[in-house]
Amino acid sequence: MVTSTPLSSTCLTPSISQRAIPSIKDYEIIKPISKGAFGSVYLAKKRVTGDYFAIKAIKKADMVAKNQVMNIKSERMILTQLDSPYVVKLYYSFQSKEHIYLVMEFLNGGDCAALLKNMGQLDETWAKQYISEVVLGLEFLHSRDIIHRDLKPDNLLIDSNGHIKLTDFGLSRVGFLGRRAREKVDEKDSKQFVGTPDYLAPESILGLGQGASVDWWALGVILYEFLYGIPPFNAKMPSQVFENILTRRIVWHEDDIEMSDTVRDLMEKLMCSDIHARLGTEGAAEVRSHKWFDHVDWDNLRLNKANFVPKISNIEDTDYFDDR
Repeated sequence: MVTSTPLSSTCLTPSISQRAIPSIKDYEIIKPISKGAFGSVYLAKKRVTGDYFAIKAIKKADMVAKNQVMNIKSERMILTQLDSPYVVKLYYSFQSKEHIYLVMEFLNGGDCAALLKNMGQLDETWAKQYISEVVLGLEFLHSRDIIHRDLKPDNLLIDSNGHIKLTDFGLSRVGFLGRRAREKVDEKDSKQFVGTPDYLAPESILGLGQGASVDWWALGVILYEFLYGIPPFNAKMPSQVFENILTRRIVWHEDDIEMSDTVRDLMEKLMCSDIHARLGTEGAAEVRSHKWFDHVDWDNLRLNKANFVPKISNIEDTDYFDDR
């Protein structure tokens, strides 16, 4: 038996029927797109309409074995609440006896991790476009009490016009912003060690909680990686990465790469070990007001031509995704 969880009509394209009970048999699986710790993502074509989607397939047995049931439920719940040009769309979810399926929009521009692998690094103008769009994505999430908690280039997808959308909310949590009544209930969860080592804020490693400030720290790490081609705290062993983060050991490579004083200042303030002094503590408006963003037209970001527009040979092209 297959059960489904249809979403509101605002999340559906006209070609998708809300009344039909979806099944994986309704789709032709074209090819795998990516594989993560909690599931694989496939390019799929709806047989009746010919529409293309990215379907995340998660094995229920793996969810239980890896203690990820709450994370998967959290991702599905969060995506059903979101409708933003800076967040990947979830059309609906359904399940079979062995799997849970998330049917999402297919963005064929790849992700920023694959882009960096091919490009090496980005110039400041290019990085500014992406970072500005991520800032608006985080502003949207935080305004709805959602903390991403696993922000990294792999989770920044590029659409067909070259603009950024945030994805992968498996480690995200709702309700840590300004809800003191829930503090005792959420205390254990908010102090759990989650995220990818290179992008973890010091407070995450130390188990001091994970508020919205962890996303702003990760943004600083990503900006550094965009410009230098490698995360600032990178090391062979996770333990060394953690030590580099806790001691804030950053190499700026000033002789190798030219960059403005303002972008260096922005990275310093985002990767600030003191949570209360970190840029973004007062909200996204504080980040947007930094001098590096002086000439950013925040209201028309997605209307501007992107620095990189994917050249797609056909609708089933997944060449911009890296097989990791």
